[in-house]
Amino acid sequence: MLTGSQVEFLSFDKRVAKSIYITNENLNVSSILSADSISSARAKALWGIGLLIFSFILYIGQNFNFIQDIGHIGQIIAIVGLVLYSMAIYSVRKAAASKSLFKNYIIAVIINFLGLFFVYMLAPILGIILLMPAIMSGLGTMLLFGPMIALIVVICGYRIHVELARLSGSSLFLWAFWIYTASVLLCFSVFGIFVEFAEIITSLASAVSIIAWVLLFIAWWRFKKLEKR
Repeated sequence: MLTGSQVEFLSFDKRVAKSIYITNENLNVSSILSADSISSARAKALWGIGLLIFSFILYIGQNFNFIQDIGHIGQIIAIVGLVLYSMAIYSVRKAAASKSLFKNYIIAVIINFLGLFFVYMLAPILGIILLMPAIMSGLGTMLLFGPMIALIVVICGYRIHVELARLSGSSLFLWAFWIYTASVLLCFSVFGIFVEFAEIITSLASAVSIIAWVLLFIAWWRFKKLEKR
């Protein structure tokens, strides 16, 4: 429970309380960041997803020349959003006493970042060794290692969202996961036989990604209590 919240309760006698109900939560910034209740996790997740969606829109706008000169603002917003969302997953893990939720989340994040770093570092090296242009070496490296990285992240992501769906009693977590996975598959199709439709497919993948994020936002908005096992 959140420190500083107003409560009502029934009692056996003047010394022992039972059936404690929160009537007015103390939802200041400090309590939200430090508490491990579902309401605190929900607040962190909603802020985190909101910032991630906003940073993604800035990224799309910059790529399609809708927004100019944003510098690293979008990246900073995305990092803050990711930190808040990570804190939300950790809070749910503690509130639900889950042994696998945060572990799968951390594995997915680490594999994703290390995989991307590895691909970006390896591509120039392959280009130098094989005397290939930067674009071709980057494409080859992505096709070689991208599916393996994506598979590991998808497996961990599936486990995360299955558990969130079970704990919340909402299938929206799984719907958001599968729709986001579809957007990733669309992105990979650009590197294949549909390369001539790259701009159209990229726009479609971006739209599908935003739909997935919105569904995830709604799922967290409806996550107000833990379902019994």
